[in-house]
Amino acid sequence: MRRQQIILLFFLFTISAIPLFLSENANLILARNLSSVLLYPVRITSKLVEYLNISNVRIEKLEIRVNKLTLENAIRLLKASVIGRDPQNINGYLHIDKGTVHGVVKNQPVVSADGFVGKIKNAGTTTSIVETIENRGFAVSAIDINTGIHGVVKSQTNLLFDYVRHTDTIEIGDSLLTSGMSEVFPKGILIGTVQRVSESDDLFFKHVFVAPAARINRLVSIYIILDENRTTASGEQ
Repeated sequence: MRRQQIILLFFLFTISAIPLFLSENANLILARNLSSVLLYPVRITSKLVEYLNISNVRIEKLEIRVNKLTLENAIRLLKASVIGRDPQNINGYLHIDKGTVHGVVKNQPVVSADGFVGKIKNAGTTTSIVETIENRGFAVSAIDINTGIHGVVKSQTNLLFDYVRHTDTIEIGDSLLTSGMSEVFPKGILIGTVQRVSESDDLFFKHVFVAPAARINRLVSIYIILDENRTTASGEQ
């Protein structure tokens, strides 16, 4: 008999003999501790299975959103991975792993499964740069889906829904979509929601702050809209 087998048998014999020398309470404590140790791998496995199931559900929901966007707008999407960020403007520009050989050209709209991201700023052969909605100076025509109010979502110090008059009624939580009044961005992409409304010193307009739909700082992949009618767009927003 091998040495390892002898050691294992001795260990099992010792464990089985311990209860003979312990009180009833001590035996209960020992049993609980042993069960915790023995069941630990089972608990870990169960947690892992639960996590994987949740992850799969999230992936399915994202795919459903993307498929819905494609069907409703009759557009083609190209998936790309985020491979880098501008260290001086970490949320303003994204580097992606798709370029002209994949059909990417300047000014193509970029979205995520959650909503609007931005547009292609520069297209290289195999990689490209995306200018996001959080880059200062970025602007896109928008409409409040709840009220029909038109304006422009701009990135300044904050993301603002501009040109909303003092007399206009707009509520926190209103959804803002691309209006389609552009050669670049198709109609109906979720930009974000109204986060806060405040009066301003401006004679005509008030401040409407926007929470973007897409979390730019968490993006690991995006979708480029390859609609052929927009691949040669001039860049107007």
